[in-house]
Amino acid sequence: MTRTVNDRKRWYRLEVVPNLFGEWLLIRSFGSLNRATPMRMISEVFGDQSAAMKAYEELLNRKQKRGYEVSMRW
Repeated sequence: MTRTVNDRKRWYRLEVVPNLFGEWLLIRSFGSLNRATPMRMISEVFGDQSAAMKAYEELLNRKQKRGYEVSMRW
């Protein structure tokens, strides 16, 4: 997802992935396209995939309300 605020382009990425212990992770990484500073990453652990996907959907909706536009790049 990307958005522009005050001529600064920002990006945000969400991923839901399993770990080796049978848990699910929601990984959030974000940063600025205009700065040389490294990205930041936050990881949350969930007991099952449905809980992780629910958190993913809630976070996605919040980010879209703040002006982020979804873009799929593979």
